[in-house]
Amino acid sequence: FFFQAEDGIRDTSVTGVQTCALPIYIQNAVINKLRLDSTNDLSKVKDWINQVYYEACIETNFYETSSSATTLTPGQTSVSVPSSIVKIEYIVPAGSDGSLWGPMEEVTFEEILENRAWAGSTQTTGAPSRYAFRSAQSSSIEVWPQAYGGETLTFYGVCLPTALSGNTDTPIFPEPYATMVLQYGALVQAAEYKKDPLVSEFNALYLQWTGKLRSLNNVRAGSKVQQFRVERQRPWPRGNSIDQGV
Repeated sequence: FFFQAEDGIRDTSVTGVQTCALPIYIQNAVINKLRLDSTNDLSKVKDWINQVYYEACIETNFYETSSSATTLTPGQTSVSVPSSIVKIEYIVPAGSDGSLWGPMEEVTFEEILENRAWAGSTQTTGAPSRYAFRSAQSSSIEVWPQAYGGETLTFYGVCLPTALSGNTDTPIFPEPYATMVLQYGALVQAAEYKKDPLVSEFNALYLQWTGKLRSLNNVRAGSKVQQFRVERQRPWPRGNSIDQGV
């Protein structure tokens, strides 16, 4: 994929076409378009680019991963979210015998408390099936029903890529999305810093290119492609003879 370098991206070392979004080109574009100081403001520009980089990853779900939590202990009701996950998409429990259950349902913390009060302290119906996210110094989820013991939870969600620190680091976004998203996003931050009247124009272009990146992510090969998910009732297998259905 080749595209002509946009005005403001090219510097004296770039000729012809630009095939990847190297941070040095994006930095120069931001500095030149808002007439920033190439020495004193460089660290700010780098921070703005990485801030936008992470924000775009989270907003578009572009960089996904999975992580397994530790084995649950009998009676456990709270589980720490793996540090690599910054946005939860699904949590899939597995029983102590290794059997996989359907994705857990996200509910409010109030509903978790009500279920616990209604069921009593001895409720054990297999792997947890519902969770509520709790944001604190260390993110965690509250689950229901409480663990019987030996179950595991696999977290699927969005993670953050390595920060762009070197001039030759390459973003995970393909072109031309990487250059446009990172450049216009950083220009929004820079324009707000300088109180430049072009901030609204830069923000509109940033939102436009973020939308294009999101559209690309929706149709590329992956776990969620080309269609909206249709929610429906799924008959997760349970052993009714031992009252494991939830």
